[in-house]
Amino acid sequence: MGRQPLVIVANAELCKEVGIKKFKDIRNRSTPPPTIGSLHQDALFLTRDSTWLAMRNTVIPLYQPARLARLIPVMQSYVDALVANIAGCPDQDCIPFCQLSLRMAIDIIGKTAFGVEFGLSKNSEDSCCGSEAHGGEGDDDVREFLKEYKRSMEFIKMDLSSSLSTILGLFLPCAQTPCRRLLRRVPGTADYKMDENERRLCRRIDAIIASRRRDRAAARRRGGDGDGDAAARSAPLDFIAALLDAMENGSGGGKDFALEDRHVRALAYEHLIAGTKTTAFTLSSVVYLVSCHPRVEEKLLRELDGFAPPRGRAPTADELQSRLPYLDQVIKEAMRFHLVSPLIARQTSESVEIGGYVLPKGTCVWLAPGVLARDAAQFPEPEEFRPERFAAEAEEERARHPYAHIPFGVGPRACIGHKFALQQVKLAVVGLYRRYMFRHSPAMESPIQFDFDLVLAFRHGVKLRAIRRE
Repeated sequence: MGRQPLVIVANAELCKEVGIKKFKDIRNRSTPPPTIGSLHQDALFLTRDSTWLAMRNTVIPLYQPARLARLIPVMQSYVDALVANIAGCPDQDCIPFCQLSLRMAIDIIGKTAFGVEFGLSKNSEDSCCGSEAHGGEGDDDVREFLKEYKRSMEFIKMDLSSSLSTILGLFLPCAQTPCRRLLRRVPGTADYKMDENERRLCRRIDAIIASRRRDRAAARRRGGDGDGDAAARSAPLDFIAALLDAMENGSGGGKDFALEDRHVRALAYEHLIAGTKTTAFTLSSVVYLVSCHPRVEEKLLRELDGFAPPRGRAPTADELQSRLPYLDQVIKEAMRFHLVSPLIARQTSESVEIGGYVLPKGTCVWLAPGVLARDAAQFPEPEEFRPERFAAEAEEERARHPYAHIPFGVGPRACIGHKFALQQVKLAVVGLYRRYMFRHSPAMESPIQFDFDLVLAFRHGVKLRAIRRE
């Protein structure tokens, strides 16, 4: 790739070697370009070596099963809002499902990561019109924060629509950093706007952190010296509050790393980036694929109807885990069929041998789970949508290499929030199919088209007909 050595790994056993066996020599993501600011570089995805390890050890407890189970009522409230928005759509023959599912995902992250009600799902008059919403509750700060988040996602595109310094970096990498330093001081340039937008985002997230810190202090004061502290610690915590708790307890760091507010800010924002479009895409993909495979839909509905907790009660974490095996298979097959992250970028920190080849230090090593997912040797008839291929008793499942399907990555660098994401998707599928079946809208394009940006996306969205179930 230009003068940068690049190796793509599209073999299951070699993915295991890169992600697990030789992890100590290939532990870091590829070096980020200079256009990526501190809001991204201070988070888990791009941190490196011992800093990454200490930060990961701090964050892992926030994804323990007991804590995820406590988040189900929050997630379910936004699933209910998604169902209500579908019911309220004026055109039941053209439901803008991608937009609605993205609003749900952003609202869930708002509440579970920031402790803030974004209000896209529950308090948006244009929830079904497909336009962009920018927050609810009449809160100007929330609306501006979401606008700045949207601009930030547009700015970090690494293509010819991005800033001049980014474009220059694609063709002349050595000039990218000095060009970036110059242009960020020139009003009106994309680099200047990127820098200003990130500063505004940082200030807004810092204000949320300060507010969460005040809330926790006030809770202690209300409860007295002893009981208040215990109550604050036992209460459900959003992600920011949980990280502040780790800082106060002295558990937010290691020997060479101390968790600071800038890390809390970056980690919370990383949740917004990593846990919204990916989750919305996966849910949209599940519903899109099920809607055009009647046999799969019939089997899924039979399982969901047989499970059927009382209306008004959300499934428990144990029920989601053990009572819905076919739903698990459908989600796995949808993620194989439309893989949201078809490439995973790593970089060698030392010279290392992989598959008989010596890779020099600094070599980019890209795992290609999107290629693995269509390998006929691992997935016979890969163009066929067949969830049963993931059944525990299926011969195909038993014969398949355990690292042929790695939608969340592999090894210690795998997506740390994958159980959080799957819990949302499962709750949403249960909530949706309790009330509706779906078919493709007459406005739905065929064949469907995709865009690849930071993650895979449906180019023109998924448009569905909603059919109410009796």
